[in-house]
Amino acid sequence: MLILPLHRPLTRATFPVVTALLLLANVIVYFGFQWGDDAKLEAALVQYEQSGLARLEVPAYERWVETRGGRGKALDALRAAPDDKRGPLVARETLFDPDYERALQTGTPFADAKDFAAWKPLRARYDAQLEDIFTWRHVARASEFDLGRMLASTFLHADPLHLFGNMLFLVALGLLVEGAIGPWRFLVVYVLGGLGASAASLAWHWGEATAGLGASGAIAALMGAFCFIWGRQRVRFFFWIGVWFDYVRAPALWLFPAWLGWEVFNLLTQDDARVAFEAHAGGLVTGAVLGWALSATGQVRQAFLRDEDPAAARDDRWERAQRHIGRMQLAEADALLETLAAEQPQRVDVRIARYRVARNGGRAANALERAMDALSIDARDVASATAQVGLLDELDAQAIALPASLRLSLAQRFLAMQWPDAAEHALQGLPADEVVPEQSQRWFEVALRYRDAGAHDAHLRCLRLLAQRHPGQPQAAKARFLLEQA
Repeated sequence: MLILPLHRPLTRATFPVVTALLLLANVIVYFGFQWGDDAKLEAALVQYEQSGLARLEVPAYERWVETRGGRGKALDALRAAPDDKRGPLVARETLFDPDYERALQTGTPFADAKDFAAWKPLRARYDAQLEDIFTWRHVARASEFDLGRMLASTFLHADPLHLFGNMLFLVALGLLVEGAIGPWRFLVVYVLGGLGASAASLAWHWGEATAGLGASGAIAALMGAFCFIWGRQRVRFFFWIGVWFDYVRAPALWLFPAWLGWEVFNLLTQDDARVAFEAHAGGLVTGAVLGWALSATGQVRQAFLRDEDPAAARDDRWERAQRHIGRMQLAEADALLETLAAEQPQRVDVRIARYRVARNGGRAANALERAMDALSIDARDVASATAQVGLLDELDAQAIALPASLRLSLAQRFLAMQWPDAAEHALQGLPADEVVPEQSQRWFEVALRYRDAGAHDAHLRCLRLLAQRHPGQPQAAKARFLLEQA
């Protein structure tokens, strides 16, 4: 299940500074400090086996586990493992086990003093290797109440995909929560929420040899705070459950039981998911309490909650048209898009959507007419021009011939936007014998734009192409001169 609130666009006025700094901190920690930790850990585990440390610690660990209650699974797994797998198993099982570390230092798990004496120097070298691993030094370990680790672990991530997913939710929620309560309160919610999530995970896994990391607990706190800060106000959000997905509006408070129920359900049903559902639930509850407290004490910026264009809030025709297209309800989509095109004639995305409706409906002639209509609009921003280039690619892939005047107009427009590669693409579909004077002039301008941009190879390529396609034109003579000089 995915529920992502998307209630506000990101603008200069709503830019969440602390959210951006937190995102930057997470990225720097992962790529600047954690990167390479996996290789260091593997090297340490190899050294654990090869140094003879495993030979001493495996029987010591087995004796120690026998004296501990609640470790039956660990003991069964150790005894069932082949001899060559017992060392790696113990090494990984004890990575995050502070109780076992303390027991080793006393020497009680060892059979005799000789083994303990032989173990000390080997373990010292192994511990030095582990201390060199940034993640290992800062991860939150179960059965150990360490506020430093509990907070630091909220800035650690297992891999780039883990980092990306968390940062996506951080940006979406940060935009809504930081603007509503201000940067400093937002930071307090994030930090306390991360600690609350770590505490919940610690309580759930107490007595186990495991560890947790990731910003998801702190981000879950932002989710809980968001629900109670925005309260009964209707907000826009995207949801995806199995094969169902949509973009709808509902009271923010409704999301809290949905989010919390999902985490609790997974916590109780997925033992081996390797996801800290208990931390998510703990963060949600912590954030909800903080959000309720801030709202109840009047520390919420009501102006931010209300600061929305009423017309924009009511006008969801574009979103509804997209939903109709996704469901192949083409007539309904066409009706909405026709109205939007009449009211907002410069919107390239609306015109392209009308083309796709006609194409999906099997109306080839109408689709071509609408495609040319979309390409004829004088795009006023990069996004619209990029959409036109994509449509041009789509039509060229279908070998659909477009009027020469339209391609020349597109090329001129892209050149004005300092986009020579798009202009070149528009010209490539022109036969060499059509509108020769205008076409050769455009090719020459594309070549000069490439030169000005420092794209030397593209500059020469266009000069050669111009000289080959239109050898009798004045621009071709200029091209040959420039090629000789090059």
